[in-house]
Amino acid sequence: MIQSKLYPRANGSCLSPSKVWHAILMVIAIFVACSLHGQAIVVGYSSSTTTAGIRFSEDKPMPLIAVDAADHAVVKLAASLFAADVYRVTGRQPQVDTLGAKATEMIIAGTIGESGLIDRLIAAGKLADIDKIKGHWEASLWQVVRDPMPGVRRALVIVGSDRRGTAYGFMVLSQKIGVSPWYWWADVPVTHHSVLSLSMSGPAWDEPSVRYRGIFINDEDWGINEWARQTFEKDFGNGVGPKTYEKVFGLMLRLRLNYIWPAMHEVSKEFGNTPENVALADRYAIVSGSSHCEPMLYNNVHWDESKKGRWNYSTNRDTIFETWKTTVLDRRDKEAVWTLGIRGIHDRGMETPPAGAMDRIGLLGQVFRDQRELIDKYVTRRYGQPAECFVPYKEVLPVYDAGLKVPDDVTLMWVDDNFGYIRRLSNPEERKRPGGSGLYWHLSYYGAPHSYTWINTTAPALMWEEFRKAWENQARTIWVINVGDIKPMELGIDYFARLSWDPADSAARRPDAQPVFLRSFIAENFGAALKGPLSALLMDYYRLGTVRKPELMNRAWCLSLPRRRAEGLRAAYEGLLKRETAVYAKIPSAARDAYMELIGFPARILAATGLIFLHDRAAVLGSDPRLQSLEIDRLKSFIGRQLDTYNDTVAHGKWRFMMPGMVTGKNLPAWSSQVAWPWGETRPPDTAKRDIEPDLLMPASSFARELRAAKAKWTVVPGLGQSGSAVALEPAGPDAIWGPETISAPTLEYRFTGGGRGRKAIVYFMPTFRIYPGMQLRVTVGVDGKPIMTLEVPGSNGKEDENGPNRNEGIRNNCVGAVVELPDLPEGRHTLFIRAVDPGVVIDRIGFIGPR
Repeated sequence: MIQSKLYPRANGSCLSPSKVWHAILMVIAIFVACSLHGQAIVVGYSSSTTTAGIRFSEDKPMPLIAVDAADHAVVKLAASLFAADVYRVTGRQPQVDTLGAKATEMIIAGTIGESGLIDRLIAAGKLADIDKIKGHWEASLWQVVRDPMPGVRRALVIVGSDRRGTAYGFMVLSQKIGVSPWYWWADVPVTHHSVLSLSMSGPAWDEPSVRYRGIFINDEDWGINEWARQTFEKDFGNGVGPKTYEKVFGLMLRLRLNYIWPAMHEVSKEFGNTPENVALADRYAIVSGSSHCEPMLYNNVHWDESKKGRWNYSTNRDTIFETWKTTVLDRRDKEAVWTLGIRGIHDRGMETPPAGAMDRIGLLGQVFRDQRELIDKYVTRRYGQPAECFVPYKEVLPVYDAGLKVPDDVTLMWVDDNFGYIRRLSNPEERKRPGGSGLYWHLSYYGAPHSYTWINTTAPALMWEEFRKAWENQARTIWVINVGDIKPMELGIDYFARLSWDPADSAARRPDAQPVFLRSFIAENFGAALKGPLSALLMDYYRLGTVRKPELMNRAWCLSLPRRRAEGLRAAYEGLLKRETAVYAKIPSAARDAYMELIGFPARILAATGLIFLHDRAAVLGSDPRLQSLEIDRLKSFIGRQLDTYNDTVAHGKWRFMMPGMVTGKNLPAWSSQVAWPWGETRPPDTAKRDIEPDLLMPASSFARELRAAKAKWTVVPGLGQSGSAVALEPAGPDAIWGPETISAPTLEYRFTGGGRGRKAIVYFMPTFRIYPGMQLRVTVGVDGKPIMTLEVPGSNGKEDENGPNRNEGIRNNCVGAVVELPDLPEGRHTLFIRAVDPGVVIDRIGFIGPR
């Protein structure tokens, strides 16, 4: 068992938390209640509490945790994890038993049809609302039962519809008693209580809406692989191995994520070639999968062309087929989602068939037939019909759109553009497919036109906007996010876990999902007293990260900033650093490791990097180059100290080598080699192109009036866009379509003053795509009630990739602008209106330019 500053010592005595931390996190009220479906599970920390539940305390025998010996391995594992969590909170660890021991109070847990304990309780009529979960996917039910069996006065019963449902039942309790899913991965401390009680007035139940919810560990060369190889898992020799995966799977179980695409770069040993990895995934009930370039759970990055020939199915079918067959035979008895299709080796494009052979569409059709033949012949049906998916990523999407037929029972996993904007979703015919659809999406990305794998600046509001759109357009079967090294993507992973569990619940539907999530996350991990200042800091952090990710900053971007925009950003970065310094002083010492990992380090890096470029900009434009150079050197040293702290000081060096070296000069690591940092560059003359600086620039949320329609409305989304309050058209399904002439469509109105000839408006959109091919992404713009033009979001038609003229900069800036020529206007007050035409539009800001 790992010990931290707040964990009990081996002899049972407890380390005392700091007085400040205890004051913040100690629950003063007798009960803390968290609602699921049905009744609340109530957690109490007072010995004077009379509760109709069970109690762990020093003045009475510990309740027993009972599971059936015949139940799944993950049930017994989850029971042990929960028992260890009770120890973390109380200093006393309950026994996990299969009813060999006796106790008057128990937690009884088991899976319907697999646990005799549970089946007997159901047969005796002791459990209510079993029909709420029976036959469902990963559903859990909790209920306090009196006299469940002879000699037992009271039991908290956890029932699972399947093995993960039971395990999740324990993990929900762990989180409710105060053990964060991030207690190990982000060193979130656990507060000690001498008394712990669990009670409820009636049954509660819960189940997920998205069937497979997964993470992809990717681009692991410079972070998690080095950390594992040099610190955590030295004996394995290949970096990420069983010891690391056990920690990954434990985190996933606590977050109720069930699906893994494991690390797959050349530095990593193939996941399936280490039997312990496969066995661990099965023990933790994690569904194995593989990425878009790893068909049939086989990582082709280790393909040896000198021995096996080209990775080209049209010319080397037999060898590749036999390799897939070997993988299928090795993994056939485990739960998996089998990725179909074929791309090139390690994310390269598909090998082109030779002249005269079948085209790519025909080749992929043959691949599908051969792969499904192997699955149908060998893979177990223990978990139902084997799940299969097809990921039309990069060059494969145009092949699909050109007419590729994917078997109807295979899940289509749509993809984003690597920067968070979904390329397309299912059209009405595709929605009829029994295999359904899903989504592969990036929190981290390595590749053209620009990598970002250093820190996580992707706003939860953008995740809400795009995943909500996926949900409303029936992409509901598989959701996977690329999380890089896991650290420092913690907040993004946590929000994804919550969102993917139930995108349709009331909290997930709310457009203010980002601030609601941030306040909840901070309260759970740092205490309610800090949720105000820390959530405000993070709101500003994500807004500035949307303006530009630090990995994407370069001299050309900074020089293109209009003067007032540059001045505003400088003030914002400086303000972020000052606010972070002030907040840090309020963080109790016991929580400072977690704070640095989750909030402090990313905020400092973003602000300092932005200021480096702004000082360089000032020098280029003639503002005392020597002084600016001194400031740049100071900020570079500041970043270096933050990296040293993260790697060597935080958690006593636990994460050494997780954070790549300083991203400057000769130390520039390979993953960010595209970054054009100001040092080492030839200083250009002041001829850089400047972006247009509007006379008036306002957030889209500052509309003077909104005209709503029956089936949709414009909705302000806090945290979205460069403005931090972009306006999205809700809902984003295909039913919310108006023609350009429909005057009753949802409309926004903006007031401005002025007149004359040559006046222009600029509508700054977020660079979203059309919902699916054949649709458009338009709005109608007019002045004083008269339409001027119907325009489409630039680059939204799906014909541009990330290097296209609109999208190359649009994805870096998270906005694309469209200029509208205004008619001759008399002097005075006027109204610009923007009327909805197609769903999926997000407006960030509105600008006005006077006559030139």
